[in-house]
Amino acid sequence: MVKNNYILLFVLSFVQFSFSQEIEFGEVSKEELSEKFYDKDSSANAVILYKERRTYYGANASSVELVTEIHERIKIYNKEGFDKATIAVNLFKTRSSKERIGKIKAYTYNLENNKITETKLDKNQVFESDYSYNYKQVKFTMPNIKEGSVIDITYKITSPFVFSIDELKLQYDIPIKLINAEIQTPDGYNFRTKAKGSISFFPKHTRKRSIALDRTMDVLSYTLTDVPALKDEMFVDNIHNYRAGVLFELMSIVTPTTNRYFAQTWGDVAKTIGNDDDYKNELDKTNSFDDTLDGLITENQTEVDKMKSIFKYVKDNIQWNGIDGKNFYNGIRKTLKEKKGNVADINLTLVGMLRYAGINANPLVISTKENSIPFFPTVDRLNYVLAYAVIDKEQYFLDASDEFSDINVLPLKDYNWEGVFIDNNKMVWKKVAIKKPEAGISQYMINASINEEGVLEGNLMSRYTNHKAYDFRKNYKNEDLDAYLTGKEESLENIEISNYKAQNAETYEGYVSESYGFYKESGADIIDDKIYIVPMLFLKSTENPFKQDKREFPIDFGYPMKERYMINITIPENYTVESSPEPIMLKLPEDLGMFQFSPKILGNKIQLSASIELNKALMRPETYVYLKEFFNQIINKQKEQIVLTKAE
Repeated sequence: MVKNNYILLFVLSFVQFSFSQEIEFGEVSKEELSEKFYDKDSSANAVILYKERRTYYGANASSVELVTEIHERIKIYNKEGFDKATIAVNLFKTRSSKERIGKIKAYTYNLENNKITETKLDKNQVFESDYSYNYKQVKFTMPNIKEGSVIDITYKITSPFVFSIDELKLQYDIPIKLINAEIQTPDGYNFRTKAKGSISFFPKHTRKRSIALDRTMDVLSYTLTDVPALKDEMFVDNIHNYRAGVLFELMSIVTPTTNRYFAQTWGDVAKTIGNDDDYKNELDKTNSFDDTLDGLITENQTEVDKMKSIFKYVKDNIQWNGIDGKNFYNGIRKTLKEKKGNVADINLTLVGMLRYAGINANPLVISTKENSIPFFPTVDRLNYVLAYAVIDKEQYFLDASDEFSDINVLPLKDYNWEGVFIDNNKMVWKKVAIKKPEAGISQYMINASINEEGVLEGNLMSRYTNHKAYDFRKNYKNEDLDAYLTGKEESLENIEISNYKAQNAETYEGYVSESYGFYKESGADIIDDKIYIVPMLFLKSTENPFKQDKREFPIDFGYPMKERYMINITIPENYTVESSPEPIMLKLPEDLGMFQFSPKILGNKIQLSASIELNKALMRPETYVYLKEFFNQIINKQKEQIVLTKAE
């Protein structure tokens, strides 16, 4: 989350809040240490026995600070829960300000010979590192961890970013027995709150008068018991979007001496970002592009061709430094000189170049999938920027920071919600829906033969388009070919691959194709002079990705997809087909998907035509039961065998 560093508009005297806790630090009981499992979730490897968070405003001698105090007690049941003994705290930083952590106290408790022993975390066991451009990380692993250990930890985070209250997290990947939280904010500081997740909870709202501050405080208190673990599943966009918690966004400061309003609508958000110098002035420094673009584009080119040429130039000549962001890291001139920059350097430079070429282009500021969905108008929770162009009423979305992205083929993290459109020149600030990705298509053609000993050999050709091509390139990139083929052989039922070729895998444009010969000694089962062969061969699906009985989260495949198979198998001359699977066509409700499987016997040849289609990238949780059965039937059908019998 991007944080803004402001100075509060009132002066506070130093005050220290009491931090009373229902469960005192260090008072670990034998009952807690003796506990063998969590009775409400016996599969849990660890449980949070107690967590308390208290966030309030304090002050040092010169400035106001936002203080968060944490107390956490965790029970570890078995070795699989040992990872919960490692604690990592991410602290936000800018070039001029940073959050600080202090007063770390931590002990490991064990029960030995019916006596409680404690092991203290030493200061030299606490490590600090740069986690990313905007975060440093403080990390430590508790000592003397055993099966049955209880760890007890407290620490305090002090932040100069007083307008940004971090999300209150009320659910984790292990269960919680009891969690208490209290958020105190000064009277007149109006925060919008947004509860998230599938667990119902309601805060207690009170007010406290701080004599030391001479100010009334708004207090929100939360108490939850027996919170279930948040368990990740396949095809979830970002599991943290569904965590029980509370988001905070400062809407206004209204005091007797101050009236200040922040983002109320998405238009306000766009205007706020647009008024930043990066968007207001830096973007249109077109003299930066004279030498570069005048030789790259011509008057005879169409606008689409110009866009493609400029997009390719930026991708080929500016390297991403691994840092996201909606604001410049270097700026246009320095980025062009050093040929390296963050996401904003790259994509805002791209916007500027497109404008120089006469193309209607503007920034589109977004939150990426891993950053979370912005649940209400917010500047802080937007972390990324795309280039957005309109040519002859057609929309084009571009992200030149990714090696294998293409025009309207974005990295999957970019397909999140909508973008905030900023056109300062025309004074247009609004939301724009990100164009949904087209179907990623995989096509497979196999010509194979099977002999009387069950030996299978043949050739495969495949072709991938759109995001299927993107995924192939990502997986293939910088891979040692021998290691890549070894992994491929193992994933395809240990076939032997020969004469492997991949075409168009090193660029970002167009389709990718691959071809290879294959050999499998046990390509079919032979029982009593009969040959049993699965017509999908080694391309069949064997595992349903959906295993849970029910699902609470939307299913996110990333993009629609189509898989098409054409398989030709020549059988031995002296064999005939005794039985073959029946053809089938299955359809999901609401035209969400389709499965088709159609085998044919033509003389001594088996011909199989099959396809799987998923027509929407994002499906509601209510469709889960249909999807699960859909994949069950696909797996069952694809493993059905053709039986060959020896002719008399």
